[in-house]
Amino acid sequence: MEVEIRSQNLHVDEAIKTHVERRMEFALEQFNSWISHVLVHLEDVNGPRRGIDKQCRILVSIKGGKTIKVEDIDVDMISVVNRAADRVGQVVGREVDRRREKKADGLNHILKED
Repeated sequence: MEVEIRSQNLHVDEAIKTHVERRMEFALEQFNSWISHVLVHLEDVNGPRRGIDKQCRILVSIKGGKTIKVEDIDVDMISVVNRAADRVGQVVGREVDRRREKKADGLNHILKED
C-alpha cells in the first residue's frame, strides 16, 4: 500500500515518516485490496505558538469512488497520528463490511431467483 505524506508548517523527518507509514500499514493492511490511495496530511496549525495544534488528516480512497476522511488534533504529533490511524482503520473496516454485506445480499437474491 502506498501512503502519500504531506505536511504544512511542520518539518517531517524520516522518523515521523516511518512512523506514519507503519501505523497506516498496521491499521489498513487487511483492507489493502479495497484501497486505491492513502493521503496523510500533517500540520502544525498554530506554527511556533505551541498548544494543541498538531493536526493529522487522513484521506483513504476506496475502490469504487468513496473517500473516507478522518481528522484529529493534539499536542504531540505521534499521539495524533496513532489516534487518527486507529480511527481510520475502524471506519474503513465498517465501510468494507457494508460493501461485503451488500455484495452477499446481491448474490443471495440471484440464487433465490434460480
